[in-house]
Formats: sequence, structure tokens, C-alpha cells
Amino acid sequence: MNKIEELKRWYECKREGRTEEYKTYKTHLKSKKSDIERFKGYITDAKIKLEETKLRFPETSKECKDAKDQVERWKHSLKATELALKFMRPNIPEDIEYRNTHGGEDFVRKLQEIASPNLDLRFHGTPIYFAEQIIKSGEISSTADRYDGYIKSTDMKGEISASTIKSVNRTIDFFSDMASYMHSLPAGCIFAILPKDQADANYGPDLLHSVNLKENPEQLFGLITTPENIEQVTNWMKESGFQDKGVYTFEGFLEAVKEKSQIIDNQLGREKSNISYKQKENDYLFEEEEVKEIATSKDIRIGRINKLQEKIKNRNKLENLKGREENQNSEPSRD
Repeated sequence: MNKIEELKRWYECKREGRTEEYKTYKTHLKSKKSDIERFKGYITDAKIKLEETKLRFPETSKECKDAKDQVERWKHSLKATELALKFMRPNIPEDIEYRNTHGGEDFVRKLQEIASPNLDLRFHGTPIYFAEQIIKSGEISSTADRYDGYIKSTDMKGEISASTIKSVNRTIDFFSDMASYMHSLPAGCIFAILPKDQADANYGPDLLHSVNLKENPEQLFGLITTPENIEQVTNWMKESGFQDKGVYTFEGFLEAVKEKSQIIDNQLGREKSNISYKQKENDYLFEEEEVKEIATSKDIRIGRINKLQEKIKNRNKLENLKGREENQNSEPSRD
């Protein structure tokens, strides 16, 4: 941000009575810039240490791996800080209030109440600056994939952490940056993802395989974020070809899940009804040999004829029932 834009920001905060927020923001800004220089120094030192370690140990040794991980660790920290710097701004009290009100236990409880057990949603939380990178690259991957094997948390190569509806509170509390206002940053985003297939769904507790949204856009159900980010995140999605995917506030996401859950449950209900109908229908079908035997038998017994008449009667009942169901389904909705 140049000096003119920074001056405009100062006058805006003064006009809105947010001078304290502006002072706090400037303190955080100075700290981030200091971190950037510090991380650059750490990278230089770590590279020197790596070369020294290579002279003493084989490159496949644990010592070399640990030294290499240190280089990647500081590269990751530097990149994250540089990206965060672009998003820093003075806090707005209404934004903080929204995060504290909507991003907590009440949201989790409502989500767990309304979500269909047949909707297998997974959640991956990330700061706002990494959300931009994910959307524009179309990939959700681990640090091990992006930083030459360096594992920042527990995600190995080829996998990502992704909580379920039962454990989504962990994603909100620890990975979606709801408390980033303490560093003068916007809230993060939560990617709502569908497993690629059954093998992906069963991969591990709170884990999925890495997600390539460019190749498998159907896996992205939508994004959850706060009102302060909606416009910007929506623009990123459009620019990246995901304009048909929803960007939701927390309450908006609950509505989307409720609607999708009803669609899924209704569809499964109709499928079960059709299966049930087919099973009943099979009970009243006449086998070819059965009809032939009755028709050609010289000794047609009364019991056999009664059985045939009963089947005909039941089949007619079933056809009438099916006709009434089709008429009901074809009537226009009254909603």
C-alpha cells in the first residue's frame, strides 16, 4: 500500500472513530515487516547449516533431512508472513462481533442438527491469505507437498486435514483464523468439501486425499467466511472459474446445508420407495411356467384357480396405488 492509500485509510479510521484500531494496526504492521527480515536471515543460516551437514552425513540421513526441513520451515513462515502483510488493515468492531457470535458452538450445534446423515461434508480451514492461494491454484495440499517434505502439522504428502460435521468445531477453533483480528487480519475461510469417492471418504479420521478443484470441481460444496470477506472471496472464485460455487456467511451456509440435505433425503426416500414397490410387484408377478401349468393342466383344482384370482386382485390394487402416487407427484407444489 502506497503512502496516499495509507493516508486515506487513516482519515477513514479517524472519521469512523477507529483511531485506536488504526494505531494497533500500525503496530502489527511494523511487527510483520520485522518478522519478514528475521525469517530471511533464518533461511540464510539454515541453508549454510544444511550445506555443512551434507559434508558430514549422507544426504539420505536423518541429520540432513532435519537440516533441510529447517530451510523449508523458514521458507513457509516467510511466505505466510509476506502474504499476510497484503491483507492487514485496522479492525472493524462489527467484524469482530460477527466472528465471536456466529463462528462458535451455536453454529456447530445447528449444523449437526440440520445436516443429513447422507451428506458427507468435510471441512478444511485456512487463513485468508492461503484461501486466496488455494482458490487461484485450485489445489488443497499439505506443506509436505508444497515445501519439499516439510510437515508443518500432521498432514503427510498426498493428504490434507479435513474434519467431519461431528468434528468441525476443531476446524473453526484452530484453523479458520477467527481470532486473527488480534493481528489486524480478516477472518479466514473454511472449505466445505465432498470426498472424491468411497476410498477417499474412508481414508482416515479427519483426513482426505489432496484435493484438485480444477480436475474435480464437484468436490467443492462451497466456502464459509465472514461478511467482511464475501465480496473479495466471490471475486477470486469468479476469476478462477468457480463462479457456480457458493460463498457463504455462517448463517447462509446453514441454509445451504439444510436445502441440500432435504434434496438428498427426498431423493433417497423416492429410491427406497421404488425399491419397495419393485419388491411388492415381484410378489404378484406370474412365472411363465406357473401360467403354463395352470393353462394346460387336465386336473385344474379349485385351490389353484383361487390362488390365480387372488394374484390378479392384488396386482390390480398395486396398479391403482402406483397410479395415485404418480398423480400426487405430478401435482404442482403448494409451497
